[in-house]
Amino acid sequence: MTAKIVGLARRLVAENLIDEVEIRQAILKTSHLHIPLAHYLVLNKLVDQYALAVTTSDEFQLPLIEIESFDLDYCPVSVVDADLVKKHRILPLSASGKYLFLAISYPGNLSAIDEIAFHSGLKIELVIVEDSKLDSAINSYLQRISRSYSSKAAIESKLEGEIAIDTVTLSEGEEELNTFDETPLVRFINNLLLEAISLRTSDIHFEPYESIYRIRFRIDGLLREMTRPPVKLTARLASRIKIMAHLDIAEKRAPQDGRIRIRLAGKRTIDIRVNCLPTLWGEKIVMRILDPMNTDLNMDTLGMEPRQKEAYQQALQQQQGLILVTGPTGSGKSLTLYSGLNSLNANTKNISTVEDPVEITIEGINQLAVNAKTGISFSGALRAILRQDPDIIMLGEVRDLETAEIALRAAQTGHLVLTTLHTLSAAASINRLRNIGIPRYNLASTISLIVAQRLARRLCERCKEAVEISEKVLTEQGLTAQLHPSPRLFRAKGCGDCGDGFRGRIGFYEVVPVSESLSRIIMEGGRTQRFRKHMRKHGLLDLRQAALLKVSQGLTSLEEANRLT
Repeated sequence: MTAKIVGLARRLVAENLIDEVEIRQAILKTSHLHIPLAHYLVLNKLVDQYALAVTTSDEFQLPLIEIESFDLDYCPVSVVDADLVKKHRILPLSASGKYLFLAISYPGNLSAIDEIAFHSGLKIELVIVEDSKLDSAINSYLQRISRSYSSKAAIESKLEGEIAIDTVTLSEGEEELNTFDETPLVRFINNLLLEAISLRTSDIHFEPYESIYRIRFRIDGLLREMTRPPVKLTARLASRIKIMAHLDIAEKRAPQDGRIRIRLAGKRTIDIRVNCLPTLWGEKIVMRILDPMNTDLNMDTLGMEPRQKEAYQQALQQQQGLILVTGPTGSGKSLTLYSGLNSLNANTKNISTVEDPVEITIEGINQLAVNAKTGISFSGALRAILRQDPDIIMLGEVRDLETAEIALRAAQTGHLVLTTLHTLSAAASINRLRNIGIPRYNLASTISLIVAQRLARRLCERCKEAVEISEKVLTEQGLTAQLHPSPRLFRAKGCGDCGDGFRGRIGFYEVVPVSESLSRIIMEGGRTQRFRKHMRKHGLLDLRQAALLKVSQGLTSLEEANRLT
């Protein structure tokens, strides 16, 4: 059999880089070995690799680059699966907008390019790299993935079964869906969930638009785009997730809520809350991942300063009173309450909670989820719990006057009540409760502690770098000598472990005990300015000061503090 010489092979012969007999033998060998021609030629030292790269670049009209000039730490690690990188010997250099830039030594395998385009949902742009240098860069890239996502490999190897789905009778819509070959789709979703777990993701967003379909992870409080599946998969992805969450796949006009449970080895389970919302271009789905491995209920890890932690613990030891934890959505209020409850969890205490929904389960605590379908509301559940002889009650959120009145009454009659409120500061929480109709005297006599908080991204300890800032700038930012005696701060850099310079989160807190003097201010209707003056007088940190203190301790960056306070 004689191999036909075309394309790059013909060009190499024409430029006297290899003779005709050798190139024919090489083509036959590569067809049997299923490896790219360029890779075979370089491995067997049949062609100088630089000359080969130059010729390939000219033949395919693609740019030739020096891979050493790229910082591989900034190559995207989640756009192309590692198996595809190894299989097709390509390196994802960057993802920008709708385009994915790939480094390759031989671009003749069009099916490989199509496969990567399908899995990434992006348009592919190619650049040529010398073959052996590409190998070295791919090895470094894969080692980085291995270091960064070692937890993913551990999870995947310990996975006992697929996502737990109870046996149900399929509807007509489900029967129709199952007529498709869904194995790649099922594998795609399962791998996506495993990757999300390994990256400590709190939420996954599946977002359909007119011309794109994107999937984003919320990691350390910020959303990051991870991949863009083909738009034509919008309905199939939504249906698959809805089946997993026991939702009605035929219902596409109304919001739905469901739940998925993943079973892992060692009796570890991960709960995933699923919400489907009809939008103009299809159903947007958000998954909230509740992973007990990412939940540390030790109060020492919250990030409170010693004096703040002591005030919180003292309030928790009281027999009655109301502890308010305030802040915007996603600021870590629930974790602060759970940590407090966990410290109180003992055989001598009857602890009950009313939540919407239950986010973290704690053995020894009676937890009740609000359910509108069965008529279980915050106020109704709270009334029922008060007939259960409770010592401590945790109420997920004060949303209306009725719930607030019952919570205050419970706190006045021998119960310790912990709850949350959506306000921006400790002072604003008093105004909020007054605005919904709670009398000032009730607030002054019942509230024992107010905590306001934010969650900031924590600097990666491996790569954070020092930065010198002038005293003038420090003073303008509020970093006084008392808070920060040295002008040396740290900023995010980014490495293989973290990606963007941050890893994990830490809290900023206002912790305000309601003393007699503060009760008097509340009783007299004192406004926010007077509340803050009381805090300054008694040396209590506000959120800005708490944030700057974390900056001075090297735990977060000044930019992050400015973003949140």
